[in-house]
Amino acid sequence: MKTSVFCKLSFVFFIFFSINGEDAQCQEKFKFGKVSIEELEMKSYANDTSANAVVLYEEGYTSFFFTDDFVLQTEITERIKILKQEGVELATISAQYYVQGPKKERISDIEAWAYNLENGNIEKTKLDKKFIFDEKINDNVYQVKFAIPNVKAGSVIEYKYKRISPFYYNIPEWYFQRTSIPVIFSRYEAIIPEYFIYKIDTKGYEQIKAEEKQINQTISIVQGGESIRVPHTARNLVLTAENLPAMKDDNYVWNVRDYMSSVVFELAATNFPGSLYKSYSLSWEDIEKTLQANSEFVRSFTKKTSINEDIKQFENIADEKSKIEAIYSYVKDKVRWNGEYAFYDNASDALKSGVGNNVQINGLIISALNSSGIKSYPVMLRRRSQGRLPIAMPSLEKLTTFIVAAETKDGTVYYLDGSATRGGLNMLSSDLLVDQARTFNLKENGKWVDLTELTQNQTVISNSAKLTSDGSLECKIEASYRNQPAYDLKNHLFNLKDSTEYIEKFQSENNVEVVNYSVKGHDNNLSTLVRETIFIKKEDLSRGDFIYLNPLIIPHTTKNSFTQSERKLPIEFEYPQSFQIITSIEIPEDYVIEELPKSGKTALDQNAATFSYAITGSGNIIQLNYRFNLNEILFPFSSYETLKEFWGLLTTKNNEMIVLKKK
Repeated sequence: MKTSVFCKLSFVFFIFFSINGEDAQCQEKFKFGKVSIEELEMKSYANDTSANAVVLYEEGYTSFFFTDDFVLQTEITERIKILKQEGVELATISAQYYVQGPKKERISDIEAWAYNLENGNIEKTKLDKKFIFDEKINDNVYQVKFAIPNVKAGSVIEYKYKRISPFYYNIPEWYFQRTSIPVIFSRYEAIIPEYFIYKIDTKGYEQIKAEEKQINQTISIVQGGESIRVPHTARNLVLTAENLPAMKDDNYVWNVRDYMSSVVFELAATNFPGSLYKSYSLSWEDIEKTLQANSEFVRSFTKKTSINEDIKQFENIADEKSKIEAIYSYVKDKVRWNGEYAFYDNASDALKSGVGNNVQINGLIISALNSSGIKSYPVMLRRRSQGRLPIAMPSLEKLTTFIVAAETKDGTVYYLDGSATRGGLNMLSSDLLVDQARTFNLKENGKWVDLTELTQNQTVISNSAKLTSDGSLECKIEASYRNQPAYDLKNHLFNLKDSTEYIEKFQSENNVEVVNYSVKGHDNNLSTLVRETIFIKKEDLSRGDFIYLNPLIIPHTTKNSFTQSERKLPIEFEYPQSFQIITSIEIPEDYVIEELPKSGKTALDQNAATFSYAITGSGNIIQLNYRFNLNEILFPFSSYETLKEFWGLLTTKNNEMIVLKKK
């Protein structure tokens, strides 16, 4: 982006401002290269004694300068204390940079040191520049990587570098927290000339102290051999945060980075002297228009290939769903997924090699479906593992892939993806089951769709068991998995070496001896999988005349997943589902039922989740019907206490026993 006034000019910024005394003291205390004996003698971090390391100090400083166009410069400084051997891996640093056509970011002025205390003296080890490496991640993203030498438990490491970027309209998000270790002090400062109007937003649960003021800058413009001094104002923003806990991975959060304390920038407009005010605030409709003009993106799913001729073999299939399934299966057989995701790519290249990323396969599917008379189009999204789309701050850069929507004449929509190698219609990786995705149709406006509730996900386990007088429980389990549970189990079984590995694990986890095992329906496109297991389990008879037996045989859950005293994060499950166990147990003639668990049912937050437990005993037959339904998958942290209580009741019920007494 150029401007008529600033083009070909050389700028020098003279910046005059002051920072508050407290912040100045902190910067002085953590002056680069001045590591203290106290830092090196530090054995643990009081706020988190389990931490492998702790960030003592980190700072980011972003400013603008001008050559033949504006350039964004961010200086990164960091000091980390390594507390345990497991923290040594933090001495390997990577700094990503972005390349787009002729424009390229660069990482410069790298300096890194390790400090150790040896016989009361501070020993310093400097990073040798020959151990700094440049690596390609993909066509647009590269990284500079280096490993600081002589690092061990007890070391302090520090490093700094600059990221120079021609993409001045994109100030990177600054995270005050880490996903693995706590942070004692984090500081970020940005100086933004008045010509740039940014929307600035902070997010997260930890307190961020923000100070902002206008400062005066003087720009020297060299033109025609003369220097002209032009005063202007700038926005000086300083944000600090202290004693931040680590944002550790959580089984019930899709991506913890969504909730880390950070500051986000969005360029709203530019207002250069001598130029018109230009707005950059985009709507999702604006982004769709941009993509419609992007011939490479459109061509990735509209270009015809040999597959468009091949699928004529399916033209006589009258049922639209069956035709979609046939074409989907055919394309996946032609091109194998290479394990990568993309946003757009040349589908023809994948067809030639027989291997491609998900959107290359998806492009072939969309083109083939449309040519066969099935309305089909991309559904754009950001995968769960990459964080949620910023709905209120539309951004093309945040879109990272698309899946396929195939729509029948009655308006039924089926969702498919080239990465779902063992999935059928509406059976996708959980990573793609986002709650906000956007359709892209060349002939219609886009709309938001929720991909978390595509199917009725069900697991039904039927136990038929017989208990003998010597305490042997002979059991046949027939388990039926439908849709997402079937997809997940297919992937799990596929990743095992063979069925023996599964049997050995099942025996070990449940203390049983497997007699027979079989699986049906593990074809790639089927939505239901059935697994049959016959085993013998020896019950404990050491309690005299009594036998204690769990009527669920293999419980649904044995531990409460929610045990924290408090929680700041929301709770996010994978997908809605129902889980049912039906049990019939024949007990020996020389035993009677002494006690059965109580039947009952419980609901959470207007049936967001429910479970029921109905058990009866008549003669020597005990029957149980257990059902768990998860109807909602997203819960705010304010629901944590009720969810914790619900899960506690669920776990208790799963651990209750039948008591049998010898006659």
